[in-house]
Amino acid sequence: MVNLIKRALELFSKNTPFIIATIVKKEGSSPREEGASMLVTKDGLDFGTIGGGAEEYNAIEYAKELIKKEKSENKKFILTNNQAESIGMVCGGVNVVHFEYVSPEDNLAEKYFNKIIDNYSTVELELVYSLSEDIGFSILVDGELQSFTRGEPKLKIELFKLKIVNELRVFIFGGGHVSKALVPILNYLNLKTIVVEDRAEFLREEDFPNSKKVLADYSNLMNLNIEREDYVCILTRGHKSDGLVLRQVLEKSPTYVGVIGSRKKAQLMLDSLKGTEYEDLLEGRVYSPVGLEIGAQTPEEISISIAAQIVEKYRGEK
Repeated sequence: MVNLIKRALELFSKNTPFIIATIVKKEGSSPREEGASMLVTKDGLDFGTIGGGAEEYNAIEYAKELIKKEKSENKKFILTNNQAESIGMVCGGVNVVHFEYVSPEDNLAEKYFNKIIDNYSTVELELVYSLSEDIGFSILVDGELQSFTRGEPKLKIELFKLKIVNELRVFIFGGGHVSKALVPILNYLNLKTIVVEDRAEFLREEDFPNSKKVLADYSNLMNLNIEREDYVCILTRGHKSDGLVLRQVLEKSPTYVGVIGSRKKAQLMLDSLKGTEYEDLLEGRVYSPVGLEIGAQTPEEISISIAAQIVEKYRGEK
């Protein structure tokens, strides 16, 4: 959602009107969740997706008509069984999509978007739509409602709230073969990657062009800004350095810690932490051997299994 809002600000700078289309209600099967959003201009889909297929196509065409009318609206879309089968789903469902028209002349809307970009990492922010009146949108800042863009609601109305969450960050310790294969996949998934190595020659720009790179001594990592909502992959050059990094990372209690290694080495490492202050931090947080069990052997296959496990984890957290 943060990247969508950044793109919305670019459209403001180009004086381009657009629609934010958001799934606000979901019944039955559909490929995307409530809150999934896309931007549409008069030329069609500009950014994001609400699931693809016939439903998205129809929603894009509907949004283009609303841009001509300069109007916001809710519309129900029915995904038939045949349409569901065409995108690999068993049965159809119903989505209600909210279409929010945003004019490039709407200074208050632009102000809200800038406020979200400037503050999403430090305060709790939610984008708020009215589902019954065409009054624009508002934002909740730490639970406090900011004014709607086109006046206050006249009646008690149903609101849809969309939480603006921090960009998911993944810290990757080690710059070897698996990291080189993993990082591009995580970047493709729009996850922010930070590669940490204790050897400068393994932090080359050409290997990790879209990542932040940190040169650090593995024995002194406490200054790294790893937060509770962050994800960590420990892929260093050896079992000893993996264990050294793991102990320090656990003190920061990130959501997910994946550690590479054979099943035997993983068990030895986990056993070494039993009876210590780290034991309670292992449950539900440390995954070793890292990655889903898909029979992966090559660095590329292992990286796919790790990325899949990270997706499984963060989708399960919502």
